[in-house]
This record gives sequence, C-alpha cells and structure tokens, in this order.
Amino acid sequence: MFYNLQFSFWYLFLGSILTYLVWGFVVAFEVILAMSGSESARRWILDRYAYKSLAREVKIFYPMVLLGYLFLEIVPYYLFGVQNMVVFDLEKLFDTLFEDD
Repeated sequence: MFYNLQFSFWYLFLGSILTYLVWGFVVAFEVILAMSGSESARRWILDRYAYKSLAREVKIFYPMVLLGYLFLEIVPYYLFGVQNMVVFDLEKLFDTLFEDD
C-alpha cells in the first residue's frame, strides 16, 4: 500500500509541474502577443478573462511570462537584430485591455 501511495504522490507532483508549465506557456504567450498589439490575442484574453482573473493568472505565471518575454523579445532583439522590441509593461496592457471597466 505504501508503494502505491508513494508513486501516486509523485504522479500528482509531476503532473502539477507539467500543468503549470503548459498552462503558464499558454498564458505567457498570449500576454506577450497582446503586449505587442495582436488583436487576436486581445480578443482571446477578453473572451476568457475578467480583470481579476487575468491579474491572478499573471501573478501565478509571472516567471513564465518573464521567460516568454526573454525568448520572444530580448533574445531576438540582441541576437538577430530585430528592430522593434516590445516594452514589458503589464500596467499598460491591463489599461488597454480593460479600459471600459
């Protein structure tokens, strides 16, 4: 019985880590796309989130958002010479998304 409980714990632990990584990647990708001005990302966020729920998910997945910003904006800017780098400003993003509230 202990054998099964131990492995059940590890399955739940690894499953929660993988869920965090996958859902964090989705949220980070959409937030960065919305920061860059993508209309489809803005619609996706507005269809699925209210202000408080998006703020809560951005706080939970903040390390993933920063990692996504690093790989989608900073690395291409410095390595490949991309001319336009999006400024990381979550307050501006929330203001433009939820200006009606």
